[in-house]
Amino acid sequence: MKYSIQKEVQSIKRIQRFGGAVLGTYILLMIIALLFEKMLLIPLMWTVAVFLTFMGHKQYRLLRHVSTHPKSLQWLKVEYADTWISALLMGTFMTALLTMESLGIVIGFLFGIWGLTANHRKRFIERQLKKHDPHAPTYEELIERMS
Repeated sequence: MKYSIQKEVQSIKRIQRFGGAVLGTYILLMIIALLFEKMLLIPLMWTVAVFLTFMGHKQYRLLRHVSTHPKSLQWLKVEYADTWISALLMGTFMTALLTMESLGIVIGFLFGIWGLTANHRKRFIERQLKKHDPHAPTYEELIERMS
């Protein structure tokens, strides 16, 4: 199990190392899409949505190894589902906004509310995780500890 956690952390650190270059490329592609062809924003946002779910899956896989309480594992699944919903709303919002503006505005409203409540959901989930498993490290603490 220790080897599996170490392997996951190495994979996450490798992804984080290229974060600056990926962010720069993303911003450049977004500017190009806005200047020349707005429809290019759709695959760009879906790529970000897929990456968001991928990183959420990595986080879930890493934290489930250190989770000792069954309720804590359930709350990790809720956190993973929250990541999926955020990613789907983001991709759907951009697709609907560029293809059907009226539906895009409605989905954008839902996406906005979901984004505004993100901090509250995150704090609530973290409180529930600490309540059921008080000695379990957070995602950031685990990455720092295993680096």
